[in-house]
Amino acid sequence: MPPSRDLSVRWVGLAALLVACLACDVGCGRRPTLVPVAGRVTLDGKPLGFGSVMIQPTGGPAARGTIQPDGSFAVGTFTPGDGAIVGPASVRVACYEQQRPGAPHPQGELALGKSLIPEKYTQFETSGITATVAAGMAPLEIDLTSQ
Repeated sequence: MPPSRDLSVRWVGLAALLVACLACDVGCGRRPTLVPVAGRVTLDGKPLGFGSVMIQPTGGPAARGTIQPDGSFAVGTFTPGDGAIVGPASVRVACYEQQRPGAPHPQGELALGKSLIPEKYTQFETSGITATVAAGMAPLEIDLTSQ
């Protein structure tokens, strides 16, 4: 191989390695800024005793949390309770028959059963619930209504 061609092959290889490193640094190595997010969900003024809350930022993965018997929740994005991505977000709540503590889980079925809250709350696009996730934010109070 002529010396000039050998040098160009090395530069191409070096450039490919640099691109791969940058992609990994941006895509895999660095997590977005997370802050703790906790709160309480009520339905018609009473604690929603089970279900889940999801917080979807404008960019990045959603945070999820399980609703406790007193209506409280804390969300996590990568691990339980690690928080949500900073910035504006859409929120949805799910409460299905099969999420009830102790409910039988039929084998081979993914169905969650009937929604125990109005369906509009189960989708980001229709819930009407938003939040701005920021350090030191107050607990997120989510007040749902049956109508």
